[in-house]
Amino acid sequence: MEKTKKQGFFKSIKNSIFNFDSYQDFALEEMKRGIFYFLKLAILFSVIIAIVFSVLQVVVTIPNAKNFIASDIPDFSYSNGILDVKSDETVTIDNIADQVLIIADTKDLDETKINEYKDKINLYDIGVLVLKDKVYLKNSYAGTGLQEIPMSDIGSIYGKNEFTKQDIVNDINSINMISLCISLAFTVFLGFFITYLIMSILDIIILALLSNIVAMLLRVRMKVSALVNISVHAMTLPIILLLIYAIVLMTTGFEIKYFNIMYRGIAYIYVITAVFLIRQNLIKQQMELTTIVQKQKELK
Repeated sequence: MEKTKKQGFFKSIKNSIFNFDSYQDFALEEMKRGIFYFLKLAILFSVIIAIVFSVLQVVVTIPNAKNFIASDIPDFSYSNGILDVKSDETVTIDNIADQVLIIADTKDLDETKINEYKDKINLYDIGVLVLKDKVYLKNSYAGTGLQEIPMSDIGSIYGKNEFTKQDIVNDINSINMISLCISLAFTVFLGFFITYLIMSILDIIILALLSNIVAMLLRVRMKVSALVNISVHAMTLPIILLLIYAIVLMTTGFEIKYFNIMYRGIAYIYVITAVFLIRQNLIKQQMELTTIVQKQKELK
């Protein structure tokens, strides 16, 4: 069959979503063209996510963190592995989405009191207990138990043997937001692109197998390259919807239940529909060819 004219990247995106007849053209292309199309789509997706995430972190999270430290945390000082919070009362912060509890008590405590604090933070998804010489961290999302971190390690991460609350606020104020945004976006892009690429390979394999099964049931013979190309282009709309959903989730926190099922379901519908239409087009072409042959016979 004659090869079709190559389409530009953005035209391919448009046709992948709105023009099912284009899937017959995609099926005739070389596999490497379909793979390059998906890589471009994944890169575009990852770049946008990285930019939005980094901008939100720099514009929203960092100022909020600075205001939180300046307003909600009492004065403190750190020197050679020992933290001293300038407060006679235990500092307790538990108003962060009702899932986070932070307790800070840098007085001399006995084991009974420390264990009491540990029991409290264990009731939350994320719990932090700050003592004068160590920090206990509980993170349910990481799947780890209660971790003990020496205060000296915290100081090493910050890079100073001595600092105060005001030093941290001043350091935050001196951050170059543009360079931070660029470096953060680059880091997020690399991590997200690699992760998403690995996860998507499995989706493409499943879609290719599904399209092969449908083709066999319809008695349509299709090459591996055609199956892969159809599967890759069938993921176009789901990827765009995932991008929109990710941006909405990052900016508003609005979560859609069972989105992953919908994400894959749309791709399955596109694959099945594309194979059906390819079969119909082949039948139509065969009928047209038969008609031409009959007319030629009549002319003879």
